[in-house]
Order: sequence, then C-alpha cells, then structure tokens
Amino acid sequence: MEERRCFTMYRLKAISSLEKVMPTDSLTAYAPVTAVRGLQGERVSFQIQIGYEPPEEGRFSRRAGFYTLRSPLRAATQVARVGWIPVELAAYAERSDDDYISKAPGLYPDVLFPLKPKEAFYFQCYTPTVLMVTVDIPADQPAGEYPLYFTFTTEGKTIEKHALKVMVRVENLAIKKNDLVFTQWFHCDSIADYHGVKMMSEKHWKLIENYIKTAARTGITMLLTPIFTPPLDTMIGGERPTMQLIKIKKEGGCYSFDFTLLHRWVALCLKYGIEYFEMAHLFTQWGVANCPKIMVEIEGKQVQEFGWHVAACSPEYQHFLSQLLPALTRELKALGIADKTYFHISDEPSADPEKEDYQNYLKAKNFVKPYLKDFKIMDALSHLEFYENGLIEYPVCATNRIEPFMAADISERWCYYCCSQGQLVGNRFLAMPSYRNRILGVQLFMGDMFGFLQWGYNYYYTERSRFKVDPYANSDGCQSYPAGDPFSVYPYGNGAIESIRTVVFYQAIQDRALLQMLAEKIGLKETKAWVNSLAGMTIDFKNYPRSAEFLENLHDQILDRLTQ
Repeated sequence: MEERRCFTMYRLKAISSLEKVMPTDSLTAYAPVTAVRGLQGERVSFQIQIGYEPPEEGRFSRRAGFYTLRSPLRAATQVARVGWIPVELAAYAERSDDDYISKAPGLYPDVLFPLKPKEAFYFQCYTPTVLMVTVDIPADQPAGEYPLYFTFTTEGKTIEKHALKVMVRVENLAIKKNDLVFTQWFHCDSIADYHGVKMMSEKHWKLIENYIKTAARTGITMLLTPIFTPPLDTMIGGERPTMQLIKIKKEGGCYSFDFTLLHRWVALCLKYGIEYFEMAHLFTQWGVANCPKIMVEIEGKQVQEFGWHVAACSPEYQHFLSQLLPALTRELKALGIADKTYFHISDEPSADPEKEDYQNYLKAKNFVKPYLKDFKIMDALSHLEFYENGLIEYPVCATNRIEPFMAADISERWCYYCCSQGQLVGNRFLAMPSYRNRILGVQLFMGDMFGFLQWGYNYYYTERSRFKVDPYANSDGCQSYPAGDPFSVYPYGNGAIESIRTVVFYQAIQDRALLQMLAEKIGLKETKAWVNSLAGMTIDFKNYPRSAEFLENLHDQILDRLTQ
C-alpha cells in the first residue's frame, strides 16, 4: 500500500520548450501549455514534465514506465528524455552578468535521449522527469488543429494510466527556406577519439556522416572542411590527430594532389542539405605565426612537412601554397561549390599594426589573395581596422564588440559568439535561460546578418586539445570554458544526439525566417519598428527583453500578421 500511495500522487503537465527544469523544481513552477502553433514546414516543440509529490512516509520510490502516442502527426513527432549534465564552471566570473539560472556548480538539463513509444524510462519521486517533444509539421500538411494524445503507463504491482493532450495548430502558409549561413565548427578528431575508431577509417566515415546528418537537422548550413588538419585550439608545439582530406605527394619540388576524399566529404554534406563550405585556416590561430599540420608523402613515407616548425610566411610554405591553391580552386569549381566556398587566413588575429601577427596577417593575405580572387575570405576577428585597412572583406565579429561593424558598409554581415560572450549578450551556455539562446534569431534579423559562426559543434577536448573529455561528465572542458560552450550535441551510439540548446537554437533560426516573411509582406523598416514596439526598446545584441514570454508572444503575433 505504501508504494501505491506514492504513485497515486503521480502528475504530469505540458510546459514550454524554453523552460529548463532543474532537478529540484516542483510541478507547479511552470505554466501549462495546451497548444502550439506553426506554419507548414515549421518545427514546433514543447516539454512534458512528470513528477510525484512525495509520499507521506517520505520514502524514495521509482517505477519504470513508457508512453504511447496517438495523433495524425505521430510520424512527424519525436520524443526525447531530458538528461541532466554536470556543470563545474557555469560562467567566467569576470565576463558574466546576473541573468543566469545559476552560476553555481550542479546538474543542469541539456542532453536529449531519444525515446520511442513503449520504450521504458523511469519516473521518480522527488525528481521530475522531463520529455522534449518536437513536431516537424509536414510542408504539405493541411491547415487545421491536430491533437497529440499521450498516454503514460507505469508498470509494477499496479498499473496506472495517465493521459495528456496537446493541440498542434497548423496555419495555411508555408515557412520560407532557411537562408542563414550558419557554421558551427565540426571536429572530426573528436568523433574518432570518443567512439574509439581509427581516423579516416570506414567506421569513422560512417560516424562523420551521422554527425553531419544531425548537424543539418540543427540548422547548420556550412561545414568546416578539413582540407588539412585545422590549426585550431592546439597548444603551441602540440598537434591534433591528422584529419586531411587532400592527399599530397611531393617529387622534387613539385606537389601533386588527390582530391578523392574531398569529393566524398562534399557529397555527404550535399546529401543532407549543407550547401556552404569553409576551408580550414591556412595559417595558425591567434597570431598567423606558423603553418598548419600538413602531411605529405615523400619517397613513399608520410612526413609532416609543415607545422609549428615552419614559419607562416616562409618561402617553403609559399611555394607549397602556390601549387595547392590553384589546384584546389579548380577542384572546387569543378564540384560546383565555388560560389558557396569561403577561405580563412587565421582565427582572431591582433589588430595592433606594431605587432608581428598583424604584419604576418597582412603578408599572408597579400600572398594568397591572387590565388583566391574568385573566392570569399572570412575570419573571426573583433577589430574593425582589418576591414578598414582592406585586410578582410568578410569579417566575423564577436557579438559583444559588434557596434563598430554595424556602422560600417559591409556587404555580408557576420557575427559569432564563444566562451567570452557571457555578459549582456545572448549565448547558449548550459546555465543560461533558454531565451538568451533563442533571442539570437531576432537579433540576426534586426542586424541584417548574413551569417553566424560558433566554434563548438562537437569539441570533446580541454582547452588547447591537451586531452579528451567525456561530454556527459565534463561539459566545460575541465573548467576551460563555460559549460556547454565547446559542444551542443552529444555522442550516442553510432552518431550524435541533440540537446535542449539545439532545439531552442533552431527555434531562433525559424524566428528569423518568419520575420523575413513578415518583412516581405509589410516592409523591412515597418517590421523592425513593430518588433521594437512589442519589445518596448530598440533591440540589438546587448539590449533585448529578458523573457521567454516575449519570444513566444512574438512568434504567435508574427503568425497572426502573416495569415491575416
């Protein structure tokens, strides 16, 4: 009777997908959701919170259970169990504000474990169980209201069934295709290291494909392409596992190139709708001082001909690039992707003209420019001088330093955030409320942004790649970064699974698309003025409403205006 009395207190409720349910939160903490709205082709989501009130005896108890779903949209619906992830470093003390769920270590909700109907999971006393429900409304779905009927069954000495209904309201209009160029750096070595497979083996390639498939689902439209091992997040003198899509052979002073693996990579990306490509950086990070790790076959042996031991602007490397770049650009044109391919010089160089790395960037850019005259060159940097002095045509600026770039006449506006953007601006750290993640879609629209970059799709290492970490146990790279900054998907089985943060970020991408649709209907200036009037402020990257309600109301009001 004691167990039965516990489970008669079993309760469930649908809540917003923007809530982050903490392990100690009660069932009364969040407002209920009875319906969600979307256009044809839009992805809508909500969460189901399941909890028990403690039994009178105060005993711990749990029970295995499962769900069943009846709905005309059943085939378009995915359900996942929300898992909590340990957080040690929630935020940098000197680069954060008070708008966090908490800045204390603890367990935070994030990973989404896929859950099929009648697949068992546990309900527990004292600790809520949370499910994330996403519905990909088919593009040809007729307008109307469609119920989702969830039945939850717990199995034990007694069986108790509980039902929940959420309506999906489909409008008679299709959402426009996402045209945001969004890259989140894709780390192939992390995949091999975590899954324990050999780099570039067939098992590795299959895993890469599965991670690419998930990347596309999260809204990524551009992929960092390792023509050679990307010179990113590496200790000076250290190296990361070799990931090089171009096979290189040297005979005498001449190089030959085999692009077979590059073709395979491009085909995989295109298969899943990823149309843009960024070539790995041609020079090392934070200084343009050295060359990337590049393996070359010489007399039948693989030799690391370039790396930390070779200066960036050395005659040897320039000789190599003078042969590689013409061959590579011809291949990209033959593949039909030249107009959607970007090159990098170096990540985050210094803007001080007196510093060596500024001069190195200038020399490097001037050398490669003739070979890349038909291609765009982009780099993450935070100093407008690079653009004003003609060193870069497509700067990618940090959101907390973007004001001077907004005033400049830049043909393609790009921005990024990483570990340093934890104060005032939005981000996707685990300890941040989800509205600081989703607000980016509105900000990208209001700022006329063409592209967005974030550095960690699946970086499962410490800072500078000193050693690998388990993202389920270590979400901050051993206190290298605010938790969640290095990755937004988790390794799982033979691929990757999503997180609360990827679900919410995709909502941001859709918000931008909906605002674009409204601008096409009533005008860009009018749309921006309307959004600011709803917000009660002029929205930019540092100023925005700090609430989930604003974003959800904005979404529904956009739909109202689009369908009037």
